[in-house]
Amino acid sequence: MSYETEKKSKSPIWFVLLILIIGGILGMLVSFGVAVGVHMTSDDKFCTYCHTMQPMTDSYLMDTHGGNNPLGVKAKCVECHLPHDSLANYLLEKAKTGLHDFRVQNFGDLDAIDWEAKRKHATRFVFDSGCMNCHTNLKDATMSDPKAFIAHKEYFEKRTDKKCVECHKNVGHHILGDYLKK
Repeated sequence: MSYETEKKSKSPIWFVLLILIIGGILGMLVSFGVAVGVHMTSDDKFCTYCHTMQPMTDSYLMDTHGGNNPLGVKAKCVECHLPHDSLANYLLEKAKTGLHDFRVQNFGDLDAIDWEAKRKHATRFVFDSGCMNCHTNLKDATMSDPKAFIAHKEYFEKRTDKKCVECHKNVGHHILGDYLKK
């Protein structure tokens, strides 16, 4: 085999290898950028930046989940308001919600929003997978308290379609109705 023939046969291998390396580096940079973007848009300061969210912000900060507890532990908005059943579903719902909120905040009639009416549909924007992501020991904890166990028995035995927020109506937002009236 001549030198020229050998050189030509190795060229495609190096080209493919170079493409794979460049693709890998670009893939890592994009992944890093997405991870940083998701992180930066996940805390309560970002979520409550819009003035239309002020009643929800105020009631959240007065709630146990908003840090009003002896340990000062806070649940991020996305821990309740995004599904935690899969990364793909989480990112898809985050994108859909973010685009919807951006559109309404910038192009919608904010004064026409009936927040009290929206509360009746809380199951659409509060996800059980978020509740159970933090309250991992809920089943064991309720077993020792007969009253709590009876209240949650059908849920854990999957004999009901009720969502957490249907019974825990003010979860995450202490007396939200009072803040909405202000």
